[in-house]
Amino acid sequence: MSTLARRTVLASGAALGTAATLAACGGGSGSSSSGPVTLRFAWWGSDARHRYTQQIIDDFNASQSDIVVKGEFAEWSGYWDKLATQTAANDAPDVFQMDAIYLRSYGDRGALLDLSSLDGLDTTGIEESALETGQTPDGLLGLVTGIVPLAIVTNPGIVAQAGLQLPDDTAWTWDDYEALSAAITAAGLPNVHGCATGGIDEAGLQLWVKQNGGALYDEDGKVVLETGQLVDWWEYNLGLVASGAATPVSVAMERATAALDQNGMALNLNAFSAMWSTQVTALTKASGQPLQLLRPPTQTVGGTPGLYYKPGMFWSVSARSKNPEAAATFLSHLVGDPGVADLMLTERGIPANTAIREQITPKLSETDKIAVAYTDSLADVVAQTPPSAPAGASGIEEIVRRYGSDVLFGKQQPPAAAKALVDELTQSVETA
Repeated sequence: MSTLARRTVLASGAALGTAATLAACGGGSGSSSSGPVTLRFAWWGSDARHRYTQQIIDDFNASQSDIVVKGEFAEWSGYWDKLATQTAANDAPDVFQMDAIYLRSYGDRGALLDLSSLDGLDTTGIEESALETGQTPDGLLGLVTGIVPLAIVTNPGIVAQAGLQLPDDTAWTWDDYEALSAAITAAGLPNVHGCATGGIDEAGLQLWVKQNGGALYDEDGKVVLETGQLVDWWEYNLGLVASGAATPVSVAMERATAALDQNGMALNLNAFSAMWSTQVTALTKASGQPLQLLRPPTQTVGGTPGLYYKPGMFWSVSARSKNPEAAATFLSHLVGDPGVADLMLTERGIPANTAIREQITPKLSETDKIAVAYTDSLADVVAQTPPSAPAGASGIEEIVRRYGSDVLFGKQQPPAAAKALVDELTQSVETA
């Protein structure tokens, strides 16, 4: 399967580590006993996200007499540096945007409030499978903003040009995927390969392992990835390259770190690529072609799909907040207010609140509607979302890409690389 591009920047572990004393300390943001409560609210993102989030804040403040929300905005890498420093200094915002890769890192150190303890937090519209994505052994530490499942982004035009037909995505297997991709390559369309090269993306590995009944981590945060499953995944992807079904390794590596508009799907040089479903909008715009979303193949006909809802991101509350009730009011507004939904649409993921999802769907672009329809179609097959990455595992994507690259280029054999990857990941978690 293809590389799933994602920005990964490590938060300052040294700064965050001192936050272990949070639960025993007093303090935090707040206001005097008279006058409205002030909540600090922080997020990362683009300028467009900043603008509409500020509008959400302004509208909320205008509707409240007892709560005033003040926004704090940063770009991705600067956000995590700042949040780690603020947390270590006992000065974290009351409410802030949280990513799945860091949820346990902050939660295990006592920096996040268990949201299930908040009176007045309304989560009734959120699907249980989506709500559970923020659950950890320490409680509900993140309230999911939106969800996104994995899909095989497909260019039906390339398949038709090769004289072939799209598969039944409820019954195809990885063997079928390879055979169809190889046939597309063999059709001789200029520079076209049937599928993108995989073996270097954490999400692809997660799907493969889940389909085989395994996991990367258990509920306690212990690394339980089996080297045999990792070897099988790499050997399958090596087979895709060897058969000509997938893009040559050197080209695939160049695309792995390139912008999304340089992806093989964006350039109309692949018929299939495993991507997050909401990326279909950007890929359609870049390719200029109508694209579709198919379910990923399974190990056997009718086998376990391994699909799950990846949380787009979370809202979390500082364990030190002096105003948890106000935070509950604001969080309920963020996930359940129709006006917020109209501003946010799918920019923070497909809404986990099903009523909100239904409300915004007519207002979405055609490609976003495709992503929503695909997500809805999985309701009966999605499994529980894998446990959040434990503290120390935030570098998993870089680790998988590094060892996967060595395997694909022949620098390491799969068994040796698998053992080294599991050993490195385990050590990172155990020493965090």
